[in-house]
Amino acid sequence: MNSIIDFLNENECVISLFFSFATFLSLIIGGIFALKQWSTECKLKSADYIISLTDKIRTDTNIAFYLFEYNQRWYDIHFHGGSETEKKVDYTLSFFNYVCYLATQKIITTADFDFFKYQINRVLLNEQCQDYLYNLYHFSKKSGLPISFPELFNYAKENKYIDDLFYDKNAYKYSNKYHKYLNF
Repeated sequence: MNSIIDFLNENECVISLFFSFATFLSLIIGGIFALKQWSTECKLKSADYIISLTDKIRTDTNIAFYLFEYNQRWYDIHFHGGSETEKKVDYTLSFFNYVCYLATQKIITTADFDFFKYQINRVLLNEQCQDYLYNLYHFSKKSGLPISFPELFNYAKENKYIDDLFYDKNAYKYSNKYHKYLNF
């Protein structure tokens, strides 16, 4: 009789171990499935966010991308002082600064950032924008303050949109490229 009880105890232990292992395996498979679903949802949310940002470039009337795209003249002695053009240019540069910030902080991927490279490059290649950044840079240096649009400025520096002349605060005196419209 003792051997029958021992046999049942051994089999119960094996059966219990089998069910424990099966439960553990089910949890792992379920966890992997849940992780895959979560990853897919994150990618879809990220894609939606990128779409909303790219749509904003085309639909937000405060973004003045076409000033840059078509090399319209907008930066001159009358620019500063709160004009509509100044507000729109600052809004546009702030938007692209934000996109650069998202990329720098790795909130968006390099592939996501590629959706904005054309626009950012067109903005930074614009001579008016370079002149404006020149003024902001030297004004901020004189004031001891950080430059406006720091992420966009860093992107411009890293990608060589800024020439050596840019850093010379007297370049406006002997170059037609830069002007002095701010007090620096």
